[in-house]
Amino acid sequence: MQDRNAPDRFALIDGMRGFAALAILLFHYKNFGNAGVDVLACADCARFEPGRSWLSPLYDYGYLAVQLFWVISGFVFASAYLGRDVSAREFWVNRFARLYPLHLLTLLVVTALQFTALARLNTTLLFGGFDLPHFLLQLGFASNWLDAGFHTFNGPIWSVSVEVLVYGLFWLGRNRLAGLGPVGFLLVLMGCLATVGLAPKSQVQACAFFFFAGVAAARLNDHLAGHPGKRGPLLAVWLAALAAMLFAPSVPLRYAASVVGIGGMLVLLAGIEPWAGTRLRRAAVWIGDCTYGLYLWHIPMQLVLLVVLLPGQGMVDLARQGWFLALWLIAMVAIARLSFLWIERPARLYLRRKWASPPLPVPA
Repeated sequence: MQDRNAPDRFALIDGMRGFAALAILLFHYKNFGNAGVDVLACADCARFEPGRSWLSPLYDYGYLAVQLFWVISGFVFASAYLGRDVSAREFWVNRFARLYPLHLLTLLVVTALQFTALARLNTTLLFGGFDLPHFLLQLGFASNWLDAGFHTFNGPIWSVSVEVLVYGLFWLGRNRLAGLGPVGFLLVLMGCLATVGLAPKSQVQACAFFFFAGVAAARLNDHLAGHPGKRGPLLAVWLAALAAMLFAPSVPLRYAASVVGIGGMLVLLAGIEPWAGTRLRRAAVWIGDCTYGLYLWHIPMQLVLLVVLLPGQGMVDLARQGWFLALWLIAMVAIARLSFLWIERPARLYLRRKWASPPLPVPA
């Protein structure tokens, strides 16, 4: 169903996911003012963030990148699995091998750092709930199934925790999803929103809403693959959705506009993928490969600075410097890249080879 000239990987979309992870880093930059569990060392934390006059959208609203992650996941899953002969074993082995090794490692690192914080400062930093039950929930990827507002240990994993449940919904309904039209997907999205009140503290419904919006965008992309001329009107729809996201008078309208805007952007990027230059695609893939590492390593690295190297008010004085922000982002990209090359990719390949059915041969 894809254009014969289209590449096997949506490199440009992968690159956008990497830059979304950087937005999360900027949103959590305020953690450098932490002096305890959700307690800021400075009276006005926002003022110590360098470049706030032009980076304020990312400092204040960078958390919205999580919704972008969910839509991209739905888009990629639909493109990879709908209409294809994939076993349940292969699907779940791929998910486990992709997500769990780095999650387990960063969870253990954060646990050790919080024990250090308790010994040195008599409190945990950034997040509370430092106990065995919450550790076990984190260990089972179940930390935020019921309450996405309470973060423990490596806090950002909350979004992956709720997304794992949506993976299950996707897999169970994949055959029906493959045959749904526009009206069917609209009903699915409305159903996701209608269930929000059933568990007001959970984000599973919101995740499902954005994830299946990404699935719908992927099906639209499949439809447009052989009709490139139809992508022009899509650009107008996308621009209108962006305007609605900014000026819509109600939350439901902003939600609808956001999924149309993000979904339209993914379809547009997928459409220009075959004509993107090799260097641009390589750069996009490079930063895209850093996404998971950026997302899971930035809290442990902040704890290293807050607990081990520079505890106290001196950390705030340092963090307000523009050069420190630049150095922090560069260092985190480097750490994420090394994590991908030395931990994520080797662990993923090993687990997929070990648990494949039948087992895959070991490459020479």
